[in-house]
Amino acid sequence: MKKRSGFTLIELMVVLAIAAILVTLAAPSFVRLIQSSQVTGAVNTFLADVRFARSEAIRLGGSVTMCFRSTTDNSTGAVCGSDATVGWANGWVIFRDVNANGVRNYDVDASLNDTILRVQDPISAIGTIPDKSGNVNKFEFTATGRINSAGIATLTFGGIYPIDVQREVCVSRGGRAHVGNAIDPCP
Repeated sequence: MKKRSGFTLIELMVVLAIAAILVTLAAPSFVRLIQSSQVTGAVNTFLADVRFARSEAIRLGGSVTMCFRSTTDNSTGAVCGSDATVGWANGWVIFRDVNANGVRNYDVDASLNDTILRVQDPISAIGTIPDKSGNVNKFEFTATGRINSAGIATLTFGGIYPIDVQREVCVSRGGRAHVGNAIDPCP
């Protein structure tokens, strides 16, 4: 008699059933990992830009403003927005605020222009980034690195995800940003 090599249909079905069970058990972990990674990336980008704006204000010895971008596109480049429903998720712009008025000036006369230092594209993967502390649409950093506004801002990243994946970023009047989460909020 000849010995046959290979596998039977029953053996194939058993292997597929075991593989299906393993994928079913692992899938939620991968989803949570992807969500956490997206939120972490957005938070790290925001923190880096807050630190950049603060350090540029100190380095330049003048006002630097970080504001969320307008949802409307125009020929003058990135401008500050006021639509709090979209807010920081629409991206942000950091500019040297020559006259310290908190508004990006762009004029035919280049000497009046506020120089754009950095522009962040929209972060749509994590949903909106609401402000728990009110309607903070900009941070105006002074030459000392402090913020020219009252109180602190608390922004929630990843609001469309489960509460244990969400992160809060708190920006104090001193211009420093801290990270917490919905379970253990910012100090």
